Amino acid sequence: MPDNLIVPPPPSLHPTVRRAARPDLSRPVWIQVAITVAAFVVGGLAAGLAAATLWTPPTGMVLEDKWYRGLVSIDPPAIGQNIDQGVFAATAWFSVCAIVLGLLVGIAAAVWLNRSELVTLAAVTVGGAIGGALMLLVTSSLSPEDPNSLAKGAADGTVLEDSFQLASPWLVLLVPGSAMLALMVIFLMWAPHQLDDPEDQPGS
Repeated sequence: MPDNLIVPPPPSLHPTVRRAARPDLSRPVWIQVAITVAAFVVGGLAAGLAAATLWTPPTGMVLEDKWYRGLVSIDPPAIGQNIDQGVFAATAWFSVCAIVLGLLVGIAAAVWLNRSELVTLAAVTVGGAIGGALMLLVTSSLSPEDPNSLAKGAADGTVLEDSFQLASPWLVLLVPGSAMLALMVIFLMWAPHQLDDPEDQPGS
């Protein structure tokens, strides 16, 4: 055998990198959309319940048909320490629950409902908006009534809880926003590996 003859190694010695298979639960496509939207509906109800439960409504007292947040005594008038538990705390808990909901459903949709990226994006956008609206509906339903309206005609010194209020109603968009962020990250992570499998490469 000539010394300059190079014998290629057996094909079995070639290292192969295969992209991990991802389960596809989206056949046909409308099932993919239905599962994604249903996840946001259930998640929105659960997240709204969680936000309303984690939030502690501040209390106040009625004085001359007006409700004053944080008022703990009318004789003499004194303000307590829970005055900051109103809009700020409600907004914070709502935002945390909305972001967690969006990330969880977004990651799940990107990993398991992956038949069509465009369909997944559309389902996440619509479903996320529905989930955010349901969150706001649940928190509003579980919230105490508006103390300002209840204060009219109430006796001085009556203790009333504040209602659940957000700094902005646009916070419902945190759900689809965080879900789309999760989609983009997952899709970008998978994209570079789509041609790692030699069987998927052109001409193979």
